[in-house]
Amino acid sequence: MKKLILVLLSTLLLTACSNNSSNNETKSSSSKSSITTSKKSKITTPKPNLNKKYPGFKLATIPEAFQGTWYQTDIYSTQARKFIITKHTIMDSVVYQKTDPNLNLSHRSEKDNKTYAGNATMVSFEDKNGSQWLRARGFLDTVDIIYITGTFKGHRCLYLAYSSGDIHSAIFKDRKAALKYRKYDFSQVTNPSN
Repeated sequence: MKKLILVLLSTLLLTACSNNSSNNETKSSSSKSSITTSKKSKITTPKPNLNKKYPGFKLATIPEAFQGTWYQTDIYSTQARKFIITKHTIMDSVVYQKTDPNLNLSHRSEKDNKTYAGNATMVSFEDKNGSQWLRARGFLDTVDIIYITGTFKGHRCLYLAYSSGDIHSAIFKDRKAALKYRKYDFSQVTNPSN
């Protein structure tokens, strides 16, 4: 009796496994065709909505020193990636400045998460030690990313730092410079103006 139950269970398992493998084959063949079609069609990303309003914020204008196409990489990359900053966007995220000094947002608030949802970034601008600083973060994020204007070994760049201002990397105007210095330890940079 035990042997009969064991045989029935193993038969059921084998049948289930063989059905799954044929389902997987069907799925992979259908996904192959959708991959082929997606290669043929041009992928378009929606344009950022510059008209969207958020309570307590206004559309910000990024200073020209930060605008343009920059190139970023990391120690493992062999190609530089574009990083685009325009008059009102960082990559595809629209930038806003806080207008209500009493506004405090919380990432734990359901209301704030609904009201401030979207591809938007809060920014502020400072002049420090001869460099311009652009502080950016999502409305409900807790850590800023700071873009600091500067030069590195004669190449125009934006140093990247976290809220504390400690530099951890750089993006360059020149693609070749980004690749050349991809393994450099930018935490050693203390004066971004040089």
